[in-house]
Amino acid sequence: MRQAASLPFLCILLVAPCAAQLAWKPERTVELVVVSAPGGGNDKLGRTIQRIWQEHRWLEMVQVVNKVGGGGAVAYNYIYQRVGDAHTLAIARVSLLSNHILGLSPITYTDMTPLALMSIEAICLAVRADSPIKTVKDLVARWKADPQSVSISLGSTRGSATQYVLAQIAEVVGLDPRKFKTLTFGGGADSVTNLLGEHIDMASAAPGNVLAHHKAGTLRIIGIATARRSVMLPDVATLIEQGYDVVQGNWTALVGPKGLTAAQVAYWEDLLERTANQPAWKRHLEADVLEEDFLKSQATREFMKKDYELTRSLLGKLGMIKQ
Repeated sequence: MRQAASLPFLCILLVAPCAAQLAWKPERTVELVVVSAPGGGNDKLGRTIQRIWQEHRWLEMVQVVNKVGGGGAVAYNYIYQRVGDAHTLAIARVSLLSNHILGLSPITYTDMTPLALMSIEAICLAVRADSPIKTVKDLVARWKADPQSVSISLGSTRGSATQYVLAQIAEVVGLDPRKFKTLTFGGGADSVTNLLGEHIDMASAAPGNVLAHHKAGTLRIIGIATARRSVMLPDVATLIEQGYDVVQGNWTALVGPKGLTAAQVAYWEDLLERTANQPAWKRHLEADVLEEDFLKSQATREFMKKDYELTRSLLGKLGMIKQ
């Protein structure tokens, strides 16, 4: 009887050290790498995360590190070289996938440890308030009559989410997106300036670039590529509502180097989930017109795999894969 009674205690002695060995937390300063210069959107996002961690004393030893160049390639390469180092994270965007597909970088999501998806920056289509194009069906009708009849800004880059939306609409209606009249400018702000100045007919852009003008009545957003209506744009119909099964956006994820342990991944998953639930994070999303969409590590990996395949397909339809 005495031996039997001692078995639970013996099990506790055996299990407790194992649980302690599984736990992990940072032991030195964590580097949070962003792909843009100080003051840019990614930098602002990184510093919001840093501030939340420090204010709650969840992680005080964290430094935002700016690695600019190659559409994110410099930052991703920096992470790639730190296999197994859970003290170095990066904010990743769709460029992690497209750079690899376009042959601009040998590094892709499989060379990283996806930790969490944090948000989606939706894409919308905006015209001037006096434009005869009032719906996406009006746009398609113009394209069918003459693919070059509508000049559309993509922002600063071809082969990005702003162009993917056009390619997906084109696929639904059987048009060739390579024939569309698309232009690039310095960024979303320049696109809006040219749209308001009547130099172009439409902008494919993140809502944050056009929301204020839409509310002021100088621009009109004719559709947004989200699964459901945005709480920040409740008066704007989704592309799905208008008959086009298109959901597209520029996501934000946190990734670490390859080779992280299960305990290290679990630590970052928990911290990032707590971050995503903070009012300060939700205010950041609202200010930048971002959609809340949190996924843990494995779900983020699966999301990236699916998006990689979609991105390759769309870039192929746009004639941008040189293979």
